[in-house]
Amino acid sequence: MCGIVGILHRGRIGDAPARVKWMADSIPHRGPDDEGFWHGGDVALGFRRLSIVDLATGHQPMSNEDGTVWVIFNGEIYNHRALRRELEAAGHRFATDHSDTEVLVHGYEEWGERLVDRLNGMFAFAVWDQRKRRLMLGRDRLGIKPLYIAERSDGTLIFASEIRAIHASGLVERAPDQGAVYAYFLQQNVWDGRSMFEGVRQLPGGHVLLDGPGRRSRREFWDMRFDRRRIASKDAATMLRAAVEEAIQRQMAADVPVMAYLSGGIDSSSLVAGAHRIDPAVKAYSCLFDLSGVGDDRIVDEREFSRAVSAHLGIDHVELELAPTALKNSLHRTIDALEEPRMGMAYVNYLIAERVAKDSKVVISGCGGDEILGGYVGRYAYLRQPYPLPSAPKPGLLARILGRALKPTGLSLDPTRRMLELYGFPVPPQDIESSFTPDMLRAGGGYTVAGALGDLLRACPSKLDWDQLTYADTKTYLTGLLMVEDKLSMAHSLEARVPLIDNEVIDLAMGFDWELLYDGTTGKKVFRDAIRAWVPPIVADKPKMGFGPPDASWYRGALQPWIRQLLSPERIAARGVFQPAFVERAIDDHMSGAANRLPLIWSLLSFDAWCEINGFYGGDLGQPMRPAAN
Repeated sequence: MCGIVGILHRGRIGDAPARVKWMADSIPHRGPDDEGFWHGGDVALGFRRLSIVDLATGHQPMSNEDGTVWVIFNGEIYNHRALRRELEAAGHRFATDHSDTEVLVHGYEEWGERLVDRLNGMFAFAVWDQRKRRLMLGRDRLGIKPLYIAERSDGTLIFASEIRAIHASGLVERAPDQGAVYAYFLQQNVWDGRSMFEGVRQLPGGHVLLDGPGRRSRREFWDMRFDRRRIASKDAATMLRAAVEEAIQRQMAADVPVMAYLSGGIDSSSLVAGAHRIDPAVKAYSCLFDLSGVGDDRIVDEREFSRAVSAHLGIDHVELELAPTALKNSLHRTIDALEEPRMGMAYVNYLIAERVAKDSKVVISGCGGDEILGGYVGRYAYLRQPYPLPSAPKPGLLARILGRALKPTGLSLDPTRRMLELYGFPVPPQDIESSFTPDMLRAGGGYTVAGALGDLLRACPSKLDWDQLTYADTKTYLTGLLMVEDKLSMAHSLEARVPLIDNEVIDLAMGFDWELLYDGTTGKKVFRDAIRAWVPPIVADKPKMGFGPPDASWYRGALQPWIRQLLSPERIAARGVFQPAFVERAIDDHMSGAANRLPLIWSLLSFDAWCEINGFYGGDLGQPMRPAAN
């Protein structure tokens, strides 16, 4: 709902309050309704507000009665009413009527750093304890809300909701992290809290950072725990339906209207249906695509399903249809909002959020359902199948391509090796030496997807291959999706809420035996049973399709001249990251239909826009260069 910024300087930076004002001024989109500032001898705090809950009295920074505890907070605490009752019973007196921010103030007084263990919500916050001269930063379990940090050699800590605010402080030089750039092209993502800007990282989800005089520490307060157990399918469906319904109820709470995305998939359809049960005035918003000249990837268009849901519910339904030129017209705005290249065809998220924001400040999203509830059937099957991997599309499309009839036949290959193939794109391991320039290979510093995945899986509390894939998907793929969801909605002053990764839903789902989630053919079995009465059968029984535009076809059609110019050998050479022959060959293969290089082309286009926006790797190269005529 907001943007937070701050500098912990301990008296070293005399103009820290002015710098914090610069930081807040750089993110007005995160909070167009209000701003606030506070500073003491050690710290300066700033805040931009998007007013959603407690519109009249929710001003921040917010303090306790005597001004010894100060809080700035971005997000929503969904169990704040229950926590307020508990704190009032313990003797705390609240100044606001129903501000969830004030629960953090008194919660910190009562429970200290253990406050985070009691929160159900999406949050990134900073608590300043004036008595202890201690800063506490906290981020929700999965990192739904972003929190970036940069540390200077003198111990100064700069933190903010967006990278641009870190740079606006004037204390951190804006430069690319070449190792992170290299990693991005190996996995179309950046893992482990890294950003593509040197010296800027994210506090990982499920962590708190504590900084007191002479000591800085970081603690993980939550990680995924698998407690798989057999439950009768009917009982499991009843339990899950109640948990999802309660999560929707909690996350619909707002003092402004709440809307919902409707892709036509089972997740968004169920949430729209659940939201409609709570508020019949809720509107649904769908993104459609111009299918003229589209080939096999027309399957990504789910209009028949979204329309079936809206008709079934009798709900107000807004459709936004995108033309093939939508990417060309929105690429720079999308990457500027994201701040760095990331996964997926993110411009679609940007444009549908822009449309919803014309009507509301809050939208419900189905993000997270596949990772938590067993939705990636193609990926589970691939871990146990002896066939070659197709050119790597996004997981949802992979599931559709592989079909519904694939059944596990035993471990014919090491599942970890199979998992690596699922993550190792858009530049697969066999192409690394021939794709990057020698300088970029050196900048990569020996980073490998295998090494990073191995480090991640060592922390996984389960040795079951599907649990390990769920763990890795949640820590990498879902983390990336959540960043895209937040940045591209908040770019339009729109807050996206994600009920399917509510604490109670996650805790329940991690206890379901895999037989309740996936039977070798159908994914999210128990979820389908739980919500079957809410949605039409055509949706309840539909296979996993994934949501995204038909870019593979669009690249070969109306966008082809633009792509070839923007990614010409001359421009690729000027960037100095890839060998031009590799990129040219990949584009030719895609355009001819010999291969699907959609992920690589998207990554290259995103990277080119990022370079132009930030002045990196040659910056603005002007009009695409063309070879001189003979």
